[in-house]
Amino acid sequence: MRRIVTVTLNPAIDKTIRLPHFAPGRVNRVTETRSDPGGKGINVARVLKQWGENPLALGWVGGHRGQSLLERLDTRGIDHQFAKVKGETRTNLKMVEEDTGRVTDLNEPGFRVFDEDVEHLLEIYEAALREAEVIVLAGSLPPGAPSDFYGTLINRARKQNVKVFLDADGSPLKEGIARIPYAVKPNLAELERCLGRRLPQDADRVAAGKELLDRGIHLVALSQGAEGAWFFTEKEAIRAIPPDVSVSNPVGAGDTMVAALAVGACRGWSLNETIRFSIAAGSVTASKEGTQFSTDDEARSLADHVNLSSRTLEQDHESKERLS
Repeated sequence: MRRIVTVTLNPAIDKTIRLPHFAPGRVNRVTETRSDPGGKGINVARVLKQWGENPLALGWVGGHRGQSLLERLDTRGIDHQFAKVKGETRTNLKMVEEDTGRVTDLNEPGFRVFDEDVEHLLEIYEAALREAEVIVLAGSLPPGAPSDFYGTLINRARKQNVKVFLDADGSPLKEGIARIPYAVKPNLAELERCLGRRLPQDADRVAAGKELLDRGIHLVALSQGAEGAWFFTEKEAIRAIPPDVSVSNPVGAGDTMVAALAVGACRGWSLNETIRFSIAAGSVTASKEGTQFSTDDEARSLADHVNLSSRTLEQDHESKERLS
């Protein structure tokens, strides 16, 4: 049985701290802490495992924290094949202020990789492609990694007819889009940076989604936090509005959405079913503390409360022409 493979090139130990309020320059008393294996691809793998899938997690890992991360994946029953590098896996600190709900991320750059590390990981990746139905490329690149490395991974997956879902930012997103993955899931700020322009109105966002589709991408999921998301396919643009939930920590909500999109592709769900599950699962994850994720049952119980509306891209283009 072919499965979903996730790639995390810059993993982390996610340490979440809660405190009543952060006062810069003063002593702050922490009320609660927790640590979880992190990095966007690893988060996707954790969600998939929780939903009954059997993902394979790949990437680079280094040092004592890297070994601890792998042991935590073992504890969760997640298969992994990480290439070990010199240096130490980073710790990402997430600070949650209880009075405002504000979340501040302090992310370390990660270990440095070298040419031999790139070649080692490519060997692992090529072997994994033979059993993959979907590849999820997610997160940042560590220092030393080629800026177009996601592009290289996309090219190799396409040669094996494996669908690639890309969730990245900056140069990795831009370079990855140029190699035409099957699907991309940027948030609004990431897409604006990628395209080099603001997208303040729905019409701007629809036009941006169509631009990516015109390049050959099959599915564009544009997440907008509490405002929900846009989903663009060849024929339509679908606006998804999430149900009201009490947001505790939005970290991981986007990774949950990506996991849901990958699951929908593998299980043969309809687009609307996939979108409802994706938005519901992301909303549940945002309501949880630390880096915890929606269960399958929690997402399904909320999916019917996701509001969908759609328009054809051709109609939207004609409307925009009339307005211009």
